[in-house]
Amino acid sequence: MLADDKALRAVLLDAGLLKQLKGPLIHINMATISVTFADELAELHAAQGIDYIAAPVMGRPNMAAAAKLNIMAAGAAQAIDRVQPLFDLIGSKTWRMGDKPSSANAMKLAMNFMLVSAIEAMSEAAVLVTRHGLKSADLVELASGTIFPGPVYAGYGALIGERTYEPAAFKAVLGLKDVDLVLAAASQVSVEMPSAEMIRAHLQDAIDHGQGEMDLAVLAEVAERRNPR
Repeated sequence: MLADDKALRAVLLDAGLLKQLKGPLIHINMATISVTFADELAELHAAQGIDYIAAPVMGRPNMAAAAKLNIMAAGAAQAIDRVQPLFDLIGSKTWRMGDKPSSANAMKLAMNFMLVSAIEAMSEAAVLVTRHGLKSADLVELASGTIFPGPVYAGYGALIGERTYEPAAFKAVLGLKDVDLVLAAASQVSVEMPSAEMIRAHLQDAIDHGQGEMDLAVLAEVAERRNPR
């Protein structure tokens, strides 16, 4: 998957790839891109008679290898029906978001915001318990084993508990890109997201300290820096 709007625009539009494509054809875009660019792509594909499906995913690389991704797909229903066997090869479930491709991108951005918010919460909580003489690993085990079961608290929590941020499954610099997309989508519909603004500042702090290529869990280091002993 291409990393952002700029990369996708360079390959698909600036390099002329889209103009070379002829229908009948289905283009599946699984990248996390902005809602506005998704709308633009849908219009450009429609003008050439090409079906365009936005299908961003939730899940780390190991989940893709195990065919356990959650796929958010939006576009013409009949086009999604045709490519469903492909989705079944990499995903455990396809969540249909309607006929408008950008709806899948809006949902993906909302999910990514919730993900990074959970990491931020774990990071702050980890600092709290360690300053009270407890182990952050015990916090993670308790949380993921009780009120927060699931891959986010267990997976990212383990990285925070062990303070292991490399190799990065999802880099902090890409997390900043996604939060910027969240804020842009929010501004488009006049929605205030103050916690997203705060998390953006913390991700920028990580990048400013040379940690942009590390995993999103490096937010735990930002929390430590913001609370000097």
